[in-house]
Amino acid sequence: MNSFRNIVLIGFMGTGKTTVGKVLAEELDREFIDTDDYIELWVGMSIKNIFEKKGEAEFRKLEAELCKKFANPASKIISTGGGMIRNAQNMNLLKQGGKVFYLKSTPERIAYNLRYDTTRPLLAVEDKEAKIRQLLAERTPLYQKYADYTIDTENKTVREMAEKIIELSGVRK
Repeated sequence: MNSFRNIVLIGFMGTGKTTVGKVLAEELDREFIDTDDYIELWVGMSIKNIFEKKGEAEFRKLEAELCKKFANPASKIISTGGGMIRNAQNMNLLKQGGKVFYLKSTPERIAYNLRYDTTRPLLAVEDKEAKIRQLLAERTPLYQKYADYTIDTENKTVREMAEKIIELSGVRK
């Protein structure tokens, strides 16, 4: 694999994309981009505020603009927001520039990981786990469709996941 291609992490919120992405960036000496963090800095407000003040459609538009910006292979580690896969054009752009890794987790593990998180607008509901199950049912076929590789996060450390991604990507340290 061309070592100048991006490594793109997809998966549901709370599956470890940002944490694994930071380890990959350090291990491979590459720039790390978290699309949600990038959008927050770009717009100057939190994702939660973007959803509240501008709506989900505006947020998805910002995601699309970001995908165009990072579509060209440039040796980046890109951690996407959980809903990025809902836009085929976004995913085709990201796939064009790199290899896509799906971090897969169970609804129970995700709910556990996000139990204290109040920053996720889509999970601002009474029964988080039920909402996670609903969203996963909608998104899992898309994660599977766009992934070049699937990494099951269960019983794996962040370092183990990063090592597996490095191995599968063919990128040299």
